[in-house]
Amino acid sequence: MGKAEYSEEQLSEMREDAFVNIKEACMRLQERTKCGNEVVIKMLNEVSHFYINQEKK
Repeated sequence: MGKAEYSEEQLSEMREDAFVNIKEACMRLQERTKCGNEVVIKMLNEVSHFYINQEKK
């Protein structure tokens, strides 16, 4: 995927949107599974590693 350039304002909006969406998804996961924060943190780390590895390809 090509790299696009964004203004700081656009990046800030994207970060805020991503944070809200990820937080809501984590809260839904915890409500459904009753898992603790450590499980959510492990899952988020795995997702971040997935994207890091995609960058390397």
